[in-house]
Amino acid sequence: MDNIKIALLSISGIIVLGSGAFYFLSKQNETETRTNIDRWFEERLAISLAEKLNESTEEVVATLRGASNPIIADKIREIIDSARLTFTRGKSIDDIKISLNVDYVNGKSLSVATNWNWDELPQTIRSEFLRSDSKTVSRPWYFPWDNQ
Repeated sequence: MDNIKIALLSISGIIVLGSGAFYFLSKQNETETRTNIDRWFEERLAISLAEKLNESTEEVVATLRGASNPIIADKIREIIDSARLTFTRGKSIDDIKISLNVDYVNGKSLSVATNWNWDELPQTIRSEFLRSDSKTVSRPWYFPWDNQ
């Protein structure tokens, strides 16, 4: 009888460790996916902002990625009203368009887009698509200095 209890406890322990490892890896993948999306848009946004702010693209990218350059961050705050990420499903589940729409305070806007596969999306976005059965999921995009 004791051997059966030991075997059951061992199996339970393996299941718990496996579940924990799976949870950790899925959270790590979620963070990595979000980072990849953010990096792509930071680079595209930096090109536009560098022209408007008369700053180097490298300096603007560094600021968008959280490097402390309060002068550039203040300039960006002054000209950007809001930024929003929109995920749109195409005819195929693997055809997802991701758009970043930036509204400037002067009424102008910037829109950049790319296509991603379903499996490359953050889990929260995939869950929202499945839960709502909608073709579009939209989220605000925050700058590193914003309190989220």
